[in-house]
Amino acid sequence: MRLTFILSSLSLGGGNRVVVEYANRLTQRGHVVSLVYPHDSADPLLQAEINQSVQQCPSVQPLPKTASSFKNAQLAWSLARAVPHSDFVIATHTPTTLSSFIATKLLRKGRALWLFQDYAEMFVGRSAESWLLRNGLRWHMAALAVSQPAMAELRRYAVGSVIFVGEGLSHADLLYPNPRDSADWSPPFSILYVGDARPRKGLNDFLTACEQVYTELPINLHIVSKEPITVETNAVPATIHIKPDTVTLTNLYRNCDLFVSSSWKEGFGLPPLEAMACGAPVVATDSGGIQQYAQDGENCLVVPIKQPAKLAAAISRVLTSADLAQHLSQNGLATAAQYDWPTAVDRFESTLQSLI
Repeated sequence: MRLTFILSSLSLGGGNRVVVEYANRLTQRGHVVSLVYPHDSADPLLQAEINQSVQQCPSVQPLPKTASSFKNAQLAWSLARAVPHSDFVIATHTPTTLSSFIATKLLRKGRALWLFQDYAEMFVGRSAESWLLRNGLRWHMAALAVSQPAMAELRRYAVGSVIFVGEGLSHADLLYPNPRDSADWSPPFSILYVGDARPRKGLNDFLTACEQVYTELPINLHIVSKEPITVETNAVPATIHIKPDTVTLTNLYRNCDLFVSSSWKEGFGLPPLEAMACGAPVVATDSGGIQQYAQDGENCLVVPIKQPAKLAAAISRVLTSADLAQHLSQNGLATAAQYDWPTAVDRFESTLQSLI
């Protein structure tokens, strides 16, 4: 099959990594796969992960420097024009559904699908994108959801077929160490956070919770971000890691005593699962997408979003119980082992074949 994914950018981020993983693996199975994205948006770290057999088709139009409906429309047309004739043209981030509409319905370049990873909270105050989120499915044969919670969310406000395909854990050779040994459980404790400064990622909630924990337990923080950020805490030691490579990030997962996710909303929520795969006990907020794999008290502790006091209590509960930490670590490893890319690509491929 000839498949084209349209990306709103090729920036470093979990959603784009999922698209690149699908593109690479579908190419390895003999399909002709293309990636279309704005020509000035490629992050070198992510671009280096793309298989050489995957065709890259940058648009002529760059990303708009400022918010403008006219420039966004220009970019949508430019992305659509860059799409080669395909069996399926696959929108990714919600704004690209307009490009897939143009490419398939107006330029007749293939049939439209939507790889769905988004959620309504991403587009608060952005009326055009919110409209596309609610209505874009109407001109696609189906949406392929990366998680069952994402599938349920889209079905709540969109009309059309939504099919679960899922995703897997990349770089499996670097993951899956042994569970944490309770004999080694001693302070100071290292806590890892992976996200950025956007409010919905909950960084401020994480910092507030850790400040509360620090009054009773010796902790140090490691904060991973894809862009430079400023972190201010009340004396809690913190180290910032900007765009670490895969090996460095994996070592951070492996060496932390606890991984904490404080996000308000996720389509899937990959970092907590990656942490589980590295044997780290996990505390996470109920961001929606993690319901795909998170089981409170079994493979992680789950707390409500936007409640730093409850997040702090869960962090302290794990750090003061070596047995609980080991229990979460063992079950987290077993959970993560269920999420492999070959299975996800099998579902994706069989879905496309059924639609043909």
